[in-house]
Amino acid sequence: MEHLSLRLRRGMAWALCIGWMAFIFLMSAMPGDVSGAQSGTVVRILLALHDALFGHAELSPQALSLLETLVRKGAHMAEYAVLALLLCHAMRLSGMKRPARRALLVCLVYAATDEFHQSFVGGRGPSPVDVMIDTAGAALAMAARGIIKKLRRSARSEEGSRGDTPCGV
Repeated sequence: MEHLSLRLRRGMAWALCIGWMAFIFLMSAMPGDVSGAQSGTVVRILLALHDALFGHAELSPQALSLLETLVRKGAHMAEYAVLALLLCHAMRLSGMKRPARRALLVCLVYAATDEFHQSFVGGRGPSPVDVMIDTAGAALAMAARGIIKKLRRSARSEEGSRGDTPCGV
């Protein structure tokens, strides 16, 4: 029964990867004006939140443009950070060696193909810089995962060396 459970978990992990890749593809298939409108909506929400918390601040057109760029590029990084984590998890469950490195490589390749795909979408185009931004998001996620793993290992080894038990008995 445990074998079936692992197979099911593995299948679900890969299905999540495919689903997230489809989400990225659909987001990239949006024409430039639609994508820009989404970014504008996020910026308006952020500004409204800022106004509610800190009071109204007038932004210059240059500052507003910079904020929209940061929102768009931050979304790229977040999409690929999630993809890297999902891929790494699925690869680890599948018994692959070095799942973080492999996940990062898959993210790089998928980012490049995603940019190629955008060359066929109205108002959009391929950008090598976006491939680097996407890959940086994946790399940050894998770095954070590595740091968390080391911290957990360190905490476990400290507990074991002190002879602590989970219940303090």
